[in-house]
Amino acid sequence: MSRTSKAAALACLVLLLAAVHSLHAQTLSSSKLSAHLINSYTTGVSNIVAGHPRVLKILDLGSGMLQAARAYKAGTPNGRIILRIYTPRSYPITDDPAADATNFWTSVLQPPLNGLSASDQALIDYLEGPNEGDSTPTWQSLQTAQWFTTFWTHLSPLIASAGFKPCIGSIAVGNPPGTPSQIQSNISTFVPALRQAKSLGGAWSYHAYTINYTTDTGVEYYYSLRYRQFYSQFASQYPDLADMPLILTEGGVDQSGTPSTSGWQARGTAADYERWLNWFDHQLAQDGYVLGCTLFEVGNPSGWSSFDLEPIAGWLSDFLTIPANVPLAPTGLVGVATNGTALLTWTSAPLNPTTYNVKRSRTSGGPYTIIGTNITEGVKMTTYTDTAVTNGGTYYYVVSAVNAAGEGPISSQVAVAVPNTSLPDVIVTAVTWAPNPAFANNNVTFRATVKNQGTAPTPSGVTLGIGFSMDGGPNVTWSGGYTRAILPGASVILTADGGPTGSSTWKATPGMHTLTATADDINRFPESNEGNNAMSVNLAISSAPPKISQINVATNNTASFTFSSTVGIQYRVQFKNDLDASQWSDLGSDIVASSNTVSVSDNLGGLSQRFYRVLQSN
Repeated sequence: MSRTSKAAALACLVLLLAAVHSLHAQTLSSSKLSAHLINSYTTGVSNIVAGHPRVLKILDLGSGMLQAARAYKAGTPNGRIILRIYTPRSYPITDDPAADATNFWTSVLQPPLNGLSASDQALIDYLEGPNEGDSTPTWQSLQTAQWFTTFWTHLSPLIASAGFKPCIGSIAVGNPPGTPSQIQSNISTFVPALRQAKSLGGAWSYHAYTINYTTDTGVEYYYSLRYRQFYSQFASQYPDLADMPLILTEGGVDQSGTPSTSGWQARGTAADYERWLNWFDHQLAQDGYVLGCTLFEVGNPSGWSSFDLEPIAGWLSDFLTIPANVPLAPTGLVGVATNGTALLTWTSAPLNPTTYNVKRSRTSGGPYTIIGTNITEGVKMTTYTDTAVTNGGTYYYVVSAVNAAGEGPISSQVAVAVPNTSLPDVIVTAVTWAPNPAFANNNVTFRATVKNQGTAPTPSGVTLGIGFSMDGGPNVTWSGGYTRAILPGASVILTADGGPTGSSTWKATPGMHTLTATADDINRFPESNEGNNAMSVNLAISSAPPKISQINVATNNTASFTFSSTVGIQYRVQFKNDLDASQWSDLGSDIVASSNTVSVSDNLGGLSQRFYRVLQSN
């Protein structure tokens, strides 16, 4: 081959390699997970960026955030960056929302953006505004929702005119609050801002946290998957918004927002979180309007120790990377026989977006028939319940994992012999406490309603115990005095009568807690299902009852006041125009406190007097 031919061939090879590199650089992850970055360009951030997530969020424009943004866009030019600028500034409802939107642009967003080079400005796709109502009125009432809507309809065009896409809302988990009709009223009020943002090529954002750390879609419909309520409303009332782009600009595990105790690191193992994230990603994949979720957070472990993603950043990078091989066989498969069901659990955590197939045979070694697909449920372990079994039968199960590369090998087989005898099965159907509401330092007494849903009575003369535990810890009190039989279908209410300190009450501490009541907590008698004895509920403890400050009335006939609160607690503001009236009326939706004081405003509409009260509502 001549030197010219060699040169030409080399040039073609270089061009081919460049094309392959370009194609690789633009390959987006099949997952919708990513990260919310704060402060530093850590090793974990670098790992996550290398996974080519679809979206990436940065907080402010420090050197670490710009370094991450540059690296991300260099390797993932088709990815989208969302920027939020922190500000302590706040705007009251008595302000003009249009003027405040202009002020937010000129004093909060525009100055740091103007300090960027043109190439760095080009890295940013979406701009967020005020975060979770920290700076503005939001969902406290329809009046505040209208204020918030007007604010955004004036801020979005300013963002768009500067060459960025507005990402509006930044809605905190569990918001808008209230009943389904109240939620829909707030969303309807916000529709003009949504339509405008969509016309400008923008998106809106919700913060998708699991509070109770579950994979129960019925529970998560109110928390991490709450946005589905909004899109259900769009489908019936505003079909033009059914494909409105949504970015979940915060997400993960959060009990009450406490940096050291509410996040995933304080609530379980890394494998627990990895299983939950796999389930959550599988849910997001079903919602085409969701562009992605930036998990909170990485880069600031000292500020958000229990939330920080650094310990699992390597796993997340691998999870984001499109797999080249099928998954390994699941491990830790266990089967438990119950009355008319077989409960299967396995402990291996997914390495990339994974679903599972469950297969069953009546013969050891197979052949097996698929009885369950697309399984992702479970936090402590992945779970599947086979209800198509009969008492007295033996069933053989295997599980396989499926990813983008295909189905992997089956697990080791487990045999489940379903008993041919009738047994009791006790469950907790309700948990209550007194006093309610309870405040810090109150001595709280717990009660649980226990039902026998089995096919035989509980044994007479054997204690039916109930353990009451707090926030995943050991029992704080218990009930240990009930020894009568409970017939199938019957229920009994049991009250705590003892505890590890000798007291039958729990001294309340402020904040959001998870109270768990477990029936037959130390397994004094056999049941048909040993895995369904516990029920967990949220228990909100305020530091003290809410106290209303002095009420001020502005010249525009708007009453405003604040009341004392505890972070994470939900409150209901009510009013009467006549103290002799028998009923109090709600002033807008319930409010979840994000600080130790909550501001309230109310247009009196020409009234000469109005009386207010504040109640804890959770």
